[in-house]
Amino acid sequence: MVLNATVTNTTTPSFLTVYPTGASRPLASNLNWIGGQTVPNRVVVKVGTGGQVSFYNLAGNTDVVVDVNGYITDGTASGKAHFSLSPSRILDTRNGTGGFSSPIGPNGTISVNVAGQGGVPASGAVAVVANVTVTSTTAASVLTVYPNLTVRPNASDLNWVPGWTRANLTVVMLGSDGKIAIHNGSGSVNVIVDVVGWFG
Repeated sequence: MVLNATVTNTTTPSFLTVYPTGASRPLASNLNWIGGQTVPNRVVVKVGTGGQVSFYNLAGNTDVVVDVNGYITDGTASGKAHFSLSPSRILDTRNGTGGFSSPIGPNGTISVNVAGQGGVPASGAVAVVANVTVTSTTAASVLTVYPNLTVRPNASDLNWVPGWTRANLTVVMLGSDGKIAIHNGSGSVNVIVDVVGWFG
């Protein structure tokens, strides 16, 4: 499964490990935080017993929010192939890369062309893997990345407080126009997108 896992209402420094249900918990963490932080991270995890995955928290209490982004098969089922890319920047609102040269304002949405950019083919790509970074953040907010020309989902890809620079890996389908939409909740924020792969 490809998941976006977010911890919130954290009470103490800790970490979260996501792993297949029924398997031994690995010596690895997927998220790390200090008390009071809200932190997201993209997780790719094998499905375990009963089609489930397990979540382990080391210390204190935390709420966990999980958004499903997709799944990967073992090759016996039909699906789309993944193609890796050398990281390539297709958006940087600080300098005009991608056609936008100013921060995204409160409740603002931009549509970013992905098809034909940064090694993603002009046709045939159905989804993209990208690292998305927010910087110059002026208010506590969330960023949602989703297929352009569709209804914005009730999910977030990044969460932050003013002054933070945050990054997270995203896996997002392209809209029918080959674009992704990026929505900012509050304040203003500069956004950087580096593509690292695509599905098609």
